[in-house]
Amino acid sequence: MSFSYMGGARVYIPKKIQANDPLALLLGGQDAERLCAYYAGTVLDLPSKYFFRTVRNHHIHQDYHSGTLTGSRADHLALKYGLSRRQVLNVIRQQCHFD
Repeated sequence: MSFSYMGGARVYIPKKIQANDPLALLLGGQDAERLCAYYAGTVLDLPSKYFFRTVRNHHIHQDYHSGTLTGSRADHLALKYGLSRRQVLNVIRQQCHFD
């Protein structure tokens, strides 16, 4: 069954996870390794990209306000999450409206 008609996502589960893989960033290293051990090489249909975006944006907001980043926080986070600087700043602005 495919959930793409619901705006879902097809996620390939690699046989070996890398530290900078979006699954590792989303789930954490140990959980991502467990997921790969069980579903290695398969594609999972997930019902909504909204969940991933919400979790990613939460992490961006936490990282941005953590005080541990030096230099341009937005540039650093853009590289970390594979976004543009403008997208990171939009996430921060939108998140501030929800706080």
